[in-house]
Amino acid sequence: MVFKQTTYHLSKIIFIFFAVCCLGGCEKKSPLPPPVPPLEIEKPVQLDGQVIRYKTTPEGNIDQMVLDQGKQQSDIHFPPHLARQILEIAQPGASIHLKVSRRDRGYELISVSSEDGNNRFDIQGILPPKPSPGKEIRIKGAVSEFIRNRRNETIGFVIGKKTVMLNPEESRILAPLLIKATQVEVTAMERDANDGTINTLRFPPVKMTEITIDSIVYKIR
Repeated sequence: MVFKQTTYHLSKIIFIFFAVCCLGGCEKKSPLPPPVPPLEIEKPVQLDGQVIRYKTTPEGNIDQMVLDQGKQQSDIHFPPHLARQILEIAQPGASIHLKVSRRDRGYELISVSSEDGNNRFDIQGILPPKPSPGKEIRIKGAVSEFIRNRRNETIGFVIGKKTVMLNPEESRILAPLLIKATQVEVTAMERDANDGTINTLRFPPVKMTEITIDSIVYKIR
């Protein structure tokens, strides 16, 4: 008897547990949050005006156009490797039509066309040139000129009709040595002149990989 009574109570407990689980599963779930609406794609902006001048990167590569719209001036940015094709249509002083998209400061160029509409250049879909190390060159001689910014900090130097740009760390270490140096030899990579970039420096820039200053060799990472 005791055994049967015990079995009865255990079966009852299992039944109640099963019923609670079923009822719990039937409870209504909280509704899902509403879907987030998709972000609106900003429409291109049409700008008309006259090209005042071009701006450059610290290395001297043209990458911005300043457009005079009468009541205001706008900065129009574009990839440096497209500068040559853009300037074929938009020389300083030319009246042009632009299609642009907004960016934090100024605009990003989409297309440029001449005032009469006969010449047009659309930059969308044009991929940048494949990375190329360039051609290795060696330049030996004395530093003929130092390049300084508005804060009078040395950011590069000229040797053998080539411009070597220095980052802040390179400038800190090498500039004091170069000022006193009597003999300098630079190993550098020279960029392909046909990549579409327009550089405004008096002498073309090269990427330094090694420099020897008075017989002491410095490797550039």
